[in-house]
Amino acid sequence: MDFNYFINKAIDYKKSVASKYLPVGQGEILSKIREADKYLLSIKHDGHFYLLCYENGKVALINHGGNIIKDLPALDDVKDIFEKSKIKSACFPGELYFKKEGQRSRVFDLTANLDEKSENIYFVAFDILSVGETEYQRTELLKKQLKLSEIFSKDSRIHSVGTKTVSSRKEIEDYYKQVVLTDNNEGVIVKSVEGMIYKIKPSVSLDAAIIGYVESEGERSGMIREVLVAMITDDNHYQITAKVGNGFSDDERKKLLKVLEKLKVDSNYIEASGARVAFTMVRPEFIIEYASIDLAIENSKGSINKMCLNYENSLFSANQLRACVSSMSPVFTRLRDDKKVNKDDIRFSQITDIVELIHSEKKLDLKKSTIIKREVFYKEVKSDKMVRKFILWETNKSEDPDYPAYVFHFTDYSPTRKDVLKKDIKVSDSRKQIESIYDKNILENVKKGWKPVK
Repeated sequence: MDFNYFINKAIDYKKSVASKYLPVGQGEILSKIREADKYLLSIKHDGHFYLLCYENGKVALINHGGNIIKDLPALDDVKDIFEKSKIKSACFPGELYFKKEGQRSRVFDLTANLDEKSENIYFVAFDILSVGETEYQRTELLKKQLKLSEIFSKDSRIHSVGTKTVSSRKEIEDYYKQVVLTDNNEGVIVKSVEGMIYKIKPSVSLDAAIIGYVESEGERSGMIREVLVAMITDDNHYQITAKVGNGFSDDERKKLLKVLEKLKVDSNYIEASGARVAFTMVRPEFIIEYASIDLAIENSKGSINKMCLNYENSLFSANQLRACVSSMSPVFTRLRDDKKVNKDDIRFSQITDIVELIHSEKKLDLKKSTIIKREVFYKEVKSDKMVRKFILWETNKSEDPDYPAYVFHFTDYSPTRKDVLKKDIKVSDSRKQIESIYDKNILENVKKGWKPVK
């Protein structure tokens, strides 16, 4: 068996199919799922994605990370199944999971029992790439489901996902209520004959501290646009978990901006918002509850990592990138005045209790930034001295999705002003754009009376 061939197949499937399932919340079934003549519904199992590969009498489970399993008891069933079906080679995408009688099985159960080669580890096939000489197309949904039912029985440890065919979104809603709310399964997969694939799961509710904000612009100036939130890890660091911009009323956006403006702190780490504007970092005092349709642990580029921060002496600083999640469609629910910023109330294990993360102890090994331009100007009025400093640098870290390519930083110090120190940060992946921002700020802020510091 050519393992590299099947590893590449798994990588391709994960990127082009499995990672593109559209997340849908329970209350969005009728609004988010597009109308179609027919839908195929199946239960979503909580496990690990693998390909079941069979060739020349040999069988293995192979995933996109290069992991190969050949000695699970469940695989003993495969040869008999394929011999009865007269199959000489095949490749089936599916989910490896741990079966618990009468209880919902979670991915942690699989991980805990995988090394023991438990007899309760099952594989559910939910798609077909090939059987013998036949390559199956992604659009052949009905044909593939019939073939899966023909090959696999429901009683084997290697089995077909089984599907229910419906013709309306109301029937999807009824099916979801039965298999998730009543039977306590993880979720529902909906395959539309139009080609769309949806993943319906209960929304997740989480508590986290606000550590940064971005103000809206234009007509919505004076309101919060988005907040950056974090949870506290076991080793007392602030793990960034999400950027939350939806769910706030206009009144909440105005009030929150006023209180957060008074909590500004310094940071040697820059996190950009969805609008590519740097977050203004704040002292972690306010806790919000936010809901997410799903928590993804990887995307088409691989595992999701987010920055974990130190917070000491009113300064945030980068600690290291750690395995984290991407919150799908996070929505603000409410302020949690009943909770405090501590390791118990906003613990990071809120996430690890739901999904399994592979934590890396590898420390950051990032290149140093390069200063492109730096100019400082001063102006004296009577006995008071005002200072304006402009810095433009290249991060040399743009290959990492957590860093922009270029950063502009403006500092405006005026001892006679109520707000003595003002700062502005802008980021860009374009050198031409960031230099234009730099030049525009020089033009607007360095006028008559300002002298360069030599």
